[in-house]
Amino acid sequence: MQTDRADRQFREMYQENERRVLAYFLRRTDATSARDGAAETFLVAWRRIDEVPSGEHTLPWLYGVARRVLANQRRSRNRYAALGRKLADTDPSEDQSPEVIVLRRAEDREMLDAVARLRPEDQEILRLAVWEELSHSQIADMIGTSAHAIAQRIYRITKQLARDFERPSSRAERRIPRPSSEGGGGS
Repeated sequence: MQTDRADRQFREMYQENERRVLAYFLRRTDATSARDGAAETFLVAWRRIDEVPSGEHTLPWLYGVARRVLANQRRSRNRYAALGRKLADTDPSEDQSPEVIVLRRAEDREMLDAVARLRPEDQEILRLAVWEELSHSQIADMIGTSAHAIAQRIYRITKQLARDFERPSSRAERRIPRPSSEGGGGS
C-alpha cells in the first residue's frame, strides 16, 4: 500500500507542476532538451518521492532539481560549445521569430547585452524572479540562502543593470569611426 500512496503523491505533484518545470527548461534550452530535462527532473522526484517537500515548497524543490539537471545537460554538450558560440555571434536580424521581432529596438538590445554581462548566478536569480515569478523566499529555498540575501542580490543586480544600460550607447559611439575633417590623405 505504500507504493499506492507514493504513486498518488507523484501523480498529484506531476499534474500540478509539469507545465512550470517544462517552461523552466524551455526558457533556457531547446525544446528537445527541455522535454528531456523535465522528464529527468520528474524521474529524480520519483526516485526521491519521500524527500519531496509538500505544498508551496514543492515547486522550488523541483526547480532546484531542474537547475542541476540543466547544468548536467550543459556539461554533457561540450562538443556543441563551438556551435553555441557561433550562434551567439549570429546577427539577430536574420531570425524572424516573434521574440526577435519584438526585441529589435535598440534599447531592448542594450538591455539584453547588459543582462548578458551579469555573472551567470545573477542572470539565473533574475530569471527565477522575472520569468518563473518566484518570491524571494522561494528563490532562497532553491539556492540555499536567505530571502533577505536574495532581496539584496536582486537590488544589486537591478542597480548594475541600470548602470550598464546607460553605458553601451556611449561605448558604441566611441567605436564608430568618424570621418576625418581634413578631407584627403595628408602629407
